[in-house]
Amino acid sequence: ASENFEQGFSYLMEENYDEAVPLLARAVHLAGGNARYRAYYGKALAGNRNTYRQAEAEFQAALRLDADNTDYRLMLGELYVNIGLFKRAEAELQRVVEKAPNNWEARSLLDSLRNK
Repeated sequence: ASENFEQGFSYLMEENYDEAVPLLARAVHLAGGNARYRAYYGKALAGNRNTYRQAEAEFQAALRLDADNTDYRLMLGELYVNIGLFKRAEAELQRVVEKAPNNWEARSLLDSLRNK
């Protein structure tokens, strides 16, 4: 699982979603209880409009496993912004800011939502 994840993560960082998705999916299949694998699989799925709902499900699964992880919550918030679910995005980003007040990325995105 870790080998698949590392390879998939490398592709994801290069924004090569087509190569990342199957490797990250395999990592999740082999170790579904790993929140990090699920979150980054979700991030890879979020790179394709056709898999937004599946991406949301993976982020939710990651947060069920690691509810306090602000990175995963930020990724979910970004997905919600991308698909136009602004109220959901605002709620997720607010949770990030409450737990990590110095998270400038979440603050910036939250401010941009509130100024619309």
